[in-house]
Amino acid sequence: MSDTTLDPTLAHDDLVARLAACAFDTRIFTVYTNTRQALQRSVKGQYPHLVAVGKVDQRVEMVGMVETVESLHDLEAAARRWHTLEALQAAMYLYVPRGSCTDARTLCLRQKIRISDFRHYWFEGETVHVTRCFA
Repeated sequence: MSDTTLDPTLAHDDLVARLAACAFDTRIFTVYTNTRQALQRSVKGQYPHLVAVGKVDQRVEMVGMVETVESLHDLEAAARRWHTLEALQAAMYLYVPRGSCTDARTLCLRQKIRISDFRHYWFEGETVHVTRCFA
């Protein structure tokens, strides 16, 4: 592998870590990440990419799935990943690249997948930004 070739696994793992660092209020939540390199916190036997646990009651409050342009190429496979997390009894957030919100939401409506909030992310230089897709 040349130095200019980006390993998709490492890129996704880095993205998960960066979103975990900026998408949650760490005064309220302890945030765990589950990546291909390291699984930190399961929820009922599942490993969503992001797990936010309330610092006061130690309850899982939110889980998040982080998608990339590559992982959204097969929308049906993405829907299967999201559908398995519905039983976790926590708010489910979906993080997609900017420009992918409408497709992700349409897919969830069609497949009857309940997502608590859709968020999109983008980069400006080395800085990652995250906002809600739909107000």
